[in-house]
Amino acid sequence: MPDLQLVQQQEIGLNQQALDEWIEYRQDKKKPLSALALKKTTNLLLKFDEAHQQYMVDMAIMNDWQGLHTVEPEKKQTTRQNSLQQDLTDTSWAG
Repeated sequence: MPDLQLVQQQEIGLNQQALDEWIEYRQDKKKPLSALALKKTTNLLLKFDEAHQQYMVDMAIMNDWQGLHTVEPEKKQTTRQNSLQQDLTDTSWAG
């Protein structure tokens, strides 16, 4: 097994903490990442911003997945009652 510390390189835009959590999770499951799997995982994570990378790792760990998947964050609920168009064309204030 390759030394993961040597394989890991600091990449710009990589959430190293999320990657470290993923590596630790896989090791705890007795399914360590190969050098190629680590490279592929890093390439996948780099497609997203650091917050989204953390979300992907969190979802994978919480769901006991063996691999990372592209997952979209849940849409936030809004309390907005008017559409943006309604707000932009509102003239009720000009009475």
